[in-house]
Amino acid sequence: MTLTGPALDRSVDLSGLLEKGLGQKPDAIAVSSMNDSLTWSALDTQSRNLAGHYADLGLRRGDRIVSLLPNRLQVIVHYLACLRAGFVAVPLNYRYLAQDIDYAIGLSQPRLMVAHAERADDISQCAGIDNLELGGLSVDGALPGFDPFEPLTERAAAALPDRPGPDDPAVIFFTSGSTGRPKGVTHTQRSLGHIVSSLGAAYRITEKDTILPVSSLSHMLAQIMSYAALAAGGSAVVAKDISVDAVMPLMQHHQPTVIAMMPYALTEVVYASRESDAAFHRLRMCDCGGDKVATDLQKKFQEVSGVELAEGYGLTEVGIVTHNPPDGPIIHGSVGPAMPGNAFSVRDANGKDLAAGEEGILWIRSPSVMSGYFGDPAATAEVIKDGWLNTGDLLRFDDQGYFWFCGRKKQIIIHDGSNISPQEVENVLLEHDAIEAAAVVGVPDTLHGQNIRAYVVLKPAIKELPAAEILKMARDRIGYKAPEEIFAIGQLPENAAGKIDRIALAKMAAEDVSPSRGA
Repeated sequence: MTLTGPALDRSVDLSGLLEKGLGQKPDAIAVSSMNDSLTWSALDTQSRNLAGHYADLGLRRGDRIVSLLPNRLQVIVHYLACLRAGFVAVPLNYRYLAQDIDYAIGLSQPRLMVAHAERADDISQCAGIDNLELGGLSVDGALPGFDPFEPLTERAAAALPDRPGPDDPAVIFFTSGSTGRPKGVTHTQRSLGHIVSSLGAAYRITEKDTILPVSSLSHMLAQIMSYAALAAGGSAVVAKDISVDAVMPLMQHHQPTVIAMMPYALTEVVYASRESDAAFHRLRMCDCGGDKVATDLQKKFQEVSGVELAEGYGLTEVGIVTHNPPDGPIIHGSVGPAMPGNAFSVRDANGKDLAAGEEGILWIRSPSVMSGYFGDPAATAEVIKDGWLNTGDLLRFDDQGYFWFCGRKKQIIIHDGSNISPQEVENVLLEHDAIEAAAVVGVPDTLHGQNIRAYVVLKPAIKELPAAEILKMARDRIGYKAPEEIFAIGQLPENAAGKIDRIALAKMAAEDVSPSRGA
């Protein structure tokens, strides 16, 4: 059975992203941060200047520019320059260490790097820097051997390069690497434009909206939300980081209409807020995803803001593809119906279409699907077949067409021949009052194939792990899927994308590292 989202009228032309706002209100604010802002006219001028100077340096359409930048308005200027001139942006997670940077440079083979001056130590340890044909540009200070970035945005260039075509590559996003080395997901002007258009339609974004994505601009979500705001003639706000000290002043000052946050960041904001807080006066939608959204957080956020949390589902290879509609109905626990312009099929391991209520692998057909993994045609062929993308994720849909996330297939634990989703087990553990965070991994076992081990972070007030009580609760709730053992640790390991690092947890389990408290 194929499920399709609503039709999408058109795809955004990313090379002309500023045209609506520039034509209607050139002197209004287009993008802003806590201490800075750019009007539509200034944003257009700076990105045009930068695109021209990139070309003067010797960059040509299709050349890659790797960036290592924290959230700043200059990042938006850089991305727009790339989009309008056909240079391929390769944003690196700002949490990357030297070895991660070197790996990304080695894979993407950029000709130029744009980096923040505070990353001098890590950059000095990267052998790949010497292979940058056109060297580097430094933001907010000096980097050895790099030229300053800012003058290229302020000084007019001789000529602006021609606009790229729809099938030209636009960006290479690196996956989080939760199941192996990160891959370079390549999106074209067309596929990224479709992602932006679909999100704009699903979120109902108009020129009246102010969008605040509380996430790194190196990640897809923050980029496409910002682009969707600009495409509609709305405005985008850039948070320097995800801390409550950075986010709350922005919300108070700009009073965004749409925000997006991970649950742990949103929790901080909620408990720093009060009912009828000015930060929420104009808010109509909060996108909360990436992790399990606890019932307590949903209730508390609605009490404070008057808005229901809306969850969605997506992946780097195809963007955000399902979402609870902001105008309802919102079904808590579901990731919502299909977003505009996408088709879905839930299949079993043999490729057979499944019916409503049956759990299987989600396949997606959409103009949003990536063009491929950069430099890895074999890996691309493994996931794209006959125009369909195999997400590798387990979902089901109900009779209303709402989807429910069941787990990542590559993270499935096989116990006594049964497939067990770590997320399902974690969701049960998180319902216990003593547990702040939880992660589950499979431990090799000669009798059962894999046993289930849970690592949990206790809430601050809890001094001892009530292991027997928690394990009994889990057995009562999910039977054979319950963990055989549980350990308390101070903090769950995270990968560079800020997600639970299951590779590190699996290594911890394989080495039989013994946390201080457990059962």
